Amino acid sequence: MGRRSATRRSRPTATRCRTGPRRPQAFSPYPLGLVDPGSRLGARLLDLVIWFAGYAVTGVLPVNLWRDNGGGGAADAMLFGWFVASFLFYFPFCVAEFGSTLGKRICGMRVVHRGTGRNVGFGRALVREVSWPVFSLVPVLGLLNSLWCCWDRPYRQCLYDKLPDTVVVDR
Repeated sequence: MGRRSATRRSRPTATRCRTGPRRPQAFSPYPLGLVDPGSRLGARLLDLVIWFAGYAVTGVLPVNLWRDNGGGGAADAMLFGWFVASFLFYFPFCVAEFGSTLGKRICGMRVVHRGTGRNVGFGRALVREVSWPVFSLVPVLGLLNSLWCCWDRPYRQCLYDKLPDTVVVDR
């Protein structure tokens, strides 16, 4: 019995090359390199949580203390200014400079120009990132904006991707 098992082990069945046709790879409805809509939504939600946490810690808490001590309108103006500045720094600046925000980087994706495949400049990133909340202010357009990438072919672009001509790809 021991001799029989030794001969079985010596047969190289697992390392033998296949001469037949290869099995086809699993079918993916997304073109090579493009990110699926679920991952995009997850990255956007993660980005909003990260940005709002940073905004709340660095802006809301200190300014609310100032407002409670008589800051009034100046405190409100400072809070709104910090809201705009933190949004512009986190979203368009990070997309233009690094190709992705922290949430997109964690999810393994980046934003590129559709024609060149390179990082977008600040102007395109600004149009892309500012149009998303602007579209969200209009009830039906906000929903269509986020869902547009589910049926858009072949680049899976949301409406806010179409304006600056960007696509979201795997890192």
